[in-house]
Amino acid sequence: MPREIIKTDQAPAAIGTYSQAVKVGDTVYLSGQIPLDPVTMQLVEGGMEA
Repeated sequence: MPREIIKTDQAPAAIGTYSQAVKVGDTVYLSGQIPLDPVTMQLVEGGMEA
């Protein structure tokens, strides 16, 4: 079954050797994300409301 690597510039780039998401068939596998500002690469404070 073919797989598609999914990447967006609207989220922090992967720091390690993983993809932001991978689509295989009708299933999308997502990687965990930390609250990182993609511009400054600093952690964002304030929880989900931020």
